[in-house]
Amino acid sequence: MSREIEPYQVLARFYDGGWYEYSQYITELIEQMEGENRRPFRRICDAACGTGLLLRFLGGDGEAGGDGEAASGSPPRSLWGYDISEPMLARARERVPEATLRVGDLREQPPFHGPFDLFTCVYDALNYLHEEEEVLTFFTAAAARLAAGGVLLVDLNDPTMYLDRHGTVQPRLIDGVAFRETLSYQAGPPPMGITTFSFPEGDEVHRQRAWTFDEVEDLLTRAGLYLLDSLDVLEEGSSRSSGKIVYIATVRGR
Repeated sequence: MSREIEPYQVLARFYDGGWYEYSQYITELIEQMEGENRRPFRRICDAACGTGLLLRFLGGDGEAGGDGEAASGSPPRSLWGYDISEPMLARARERVPEATLRVGDLREQPPFHGPFDLFTCVYDALNYLHEEEEVLTFFTAAAARLAAGGVLLVDLNDPTMYLDRHGTVQPRLIDGVAFRETLSYQAGPPPMGITTFSFPEGDEVHRQRAWTFDEVEDLLTRAGLYLLDSLDVLEEGSSRSSGKIVYIATVRGR
């Protein structure tokens, strides 16, 4: 029987391949918001920033070695990010040396005070929070760090994401390393999706709570945030929802 190892202890090495195109999608969405609002996001904080992939795009380049200039040709953005995983942050520091990066937990107060024009948390990081109070703490802390007119952009997976993939096993081969990804769904309460990555070093078990739209909207409201928009992320090459929802919110009355 394989030993269980901490999430992202090994997966950090293979993480980028699975999120590269999604990072492009989120970046384009952010630039679209800038165009519609005629207001650039100068100061950006990315919570659970992982390997810094989104920060690299927002800095002006999807590849390491970018010049830190926004794609629109506007002045460079100021970038901050935090993550609980040291292996992920180590890669982020190499990729985005111009960003200010620190260790931080989504369940606690962010390590930066802001104010920020844009506060993000994507790649279903918030699904790792299993209690309402944990998500509420994050939303409230993010709201307190938004500048006037600032925007919070997050994504969360709903039960569809996990239910549709229950019982699937996918063999993977990345950079010459073979491993297996197994997915299961537990109806709960609360409903949980469990993804196990079986590496030669051991099994990384990722336990994520599935959050419904109504639950997320309620928590945003309780945190003093107003939901501006929500978007269903479609499955690649399909018009079918993947079960991942992007939420865009701002502080009420600010």
